[in-house]
Amino acid sequence: MDNRKGNAGWRLVTALLFVIAWISMGTVSVSAGVAEPTGDREGKEDYRMIQSLLASDGEVRLKSGETYYIVKPIILNSNQTILAKGAKIICLQGAFRGDTPRQDHYKSIKNVTVDGGTWTNIDKEGLRGSMIQFAHGQNITIKNLEVSCNYAGHAIELIAVKDTVVDNCKVKPLGYCPQDCREEQIQIDISTPATAPKVAAGGQNLVQGQTCENVTVKNCTVSGARGICANFTKTENGKYLNKFHKNIVIKDNKIEGKTGEALALFNVIGAAVEGNTITNNNGSIGESYSVGLHIAMFGKAPSAMNSAVIRVKNNVIKGGRQGMLVYSHSSSQYGKLIMQKNKCYAKAGKEKAYEIHFVKQPQVSKNQKYAW
Repeated sequence: MDNRKGNAGWRLVTALLFVIAWISMGTVSVSAGVAEPTGDREGKEDYRMIQSLLASDGEVRLKSGETYYIVKPIILNSNQTILAKGAKIICLQGAFRGDTPRQDHYKSIKNVTVDGGTWTNIDKEGLRGSMIQFAHGQNITIKNLEVSCNYAGHAIELIAVKDTVVDNCKVKPLGYCPQDCREEQIQIDISTPATAPKVAAGGQNLVQGQTCENVTVKNCTVSGARGICANFTKTENGKYLNKFHKNIVIKDNKIEGKTGEALALFNVIGAAVEGNTITNNNGSIGESYSVGLHIAMFGKAPSAMNSAVIRVKNNVIKGGRQGMLVYSHSSSQYGKLIMQKNKCYAKAGKEKAYEIHFVKQPQVSKNQKYAW
């Protein structure tokens, strides 16, 4: 026998035996990062454990089939992950959020993932605030969640974030929806003193009208007073009307609005709305809140608007006054709109199925109009 081969084999066996002994002595913990529910319904112990594992490992796994109670929202920092597929998390307040932002230009938090879990408030009426919130961050992924809050709250609030994805989530509101409620369950928000008062705690430089960029919502089921909205504000005498979100993608979702637009994209430069079912159940035919898909400009468009494209393709869109409305409330106009192969319905009648105003280069083809 070749002694060199024999020695190599012996060294391999010795190495394997050493690794097995190392694991058996507890040097390597195979359960590191796995949170065992404590049964503490006050939520303090589960909360402390989850926060501790995030701090030590950067990742925490909640066990499928188990129920956790958290006394307040889990705070995430950069490069941290929550894996919660199959787990149920009962929140005495909110679910989770990024730490209080300290830097703008999307630098406060980055590289965060939350995957899975059913997140609900302990109150059967749901939270009247934001269950999930991130501000001034980038590379944020929220996927495979079920999340519920009150109609008057936000299930997911994204304030001045970049490169963020919400994927395969189910968002369903709780409680009673007043007829005048216009809150959206997924909010893509501008950062100002009025729209993000808690963000201002990190410094006034963080609420200067910063907007979102490269945000995608896909494969989700969303219902609410409003479903999804890219937001603007008229506060402080219109100081922030010329601030615009950029590159918003809404794809392959089922979106419903009960008392407001199912999908509203306000002050957005560049957007893709593709493959969605968009339904406004408001019932009115006399107000803009009954529109299914509402795309509107409230400020003076920057030069970038001329080359930006808004794509609306392969959707089913249902509304009251209009199924789809594109409109500018300023002297500016949208650059290019590509609207193709949509089925649009309006309770006000077939001719109101979609209306397009103030677009420099409309490309409208193969759309169908229906009364609803």
